[in-house]
Amino acid sequence: MLKIREYRKQRKLTIKELASRAGMSISYISQIERGEIDPSLSALRRIAAVFQIPLYLLLDDVEVMEDMTLRKEKQLVRRSEDGAITYRFLSPLPSPSCSPEALLMAFELAPGSQDVQEPVRHYSEEILYVTEGVLTVQIGDTDIVLNPGDSTVIQKNLPHICKNNGDSLVKGISAISPPVWGRMDLANGGKD
Repeated sequence: MLKIREYRKQRKLTIKELASRAGMSISYISQIERGEIDPSLSALRRIAAVFQIPLYLLLDDVEVMEDMTLRKEKQLVRRSEDGAITYRFLSPLPSPSCSPEALLMAFELAPGSQDVQEPVRHYSEEILYVTEGVLTVQIGDTDIVLNPGDSTVIQKNLPHICKNNGDSLVKGISAISPPVWGRMDLANGGKD
């Protein structure tokens, strides 16, 4: 069920080291790796934090693409809990054998929605390109309005929120480098 052993070995960690960093017992980690027990969600989150990957990558139902071609039917789709925001991963996800240095995603924001409640900062540059609708990007105290065909760059560590203040769906593409995998741990996601 879980890929914890793969990630632990790839990072050259012993069970003892992983247990210590995650604040768990050695026997608990060992039982998880052998499939003898199902870990709690909080335990998986702590383990994922040690590996610096999003939680869903530890689950076996996420298919790892060993070649770098990602067919549409294999692209991971994640949705916000309320279904107002959708992200489609257009670049392969990190795996024990490969960790892409950029993240490319398609996004959709429903009318009246925004991607986060409070401005977020990350040590990555993000480029946004709008293909449909009107997107408002709040960077610090400045609002930038993007129409179809427009793009903008959000520099490292600048607080920002993406908003759809209109009455129609907003669609676009986001490129983030280096990737910020942790922000992508959205609930109720799946493959389309």
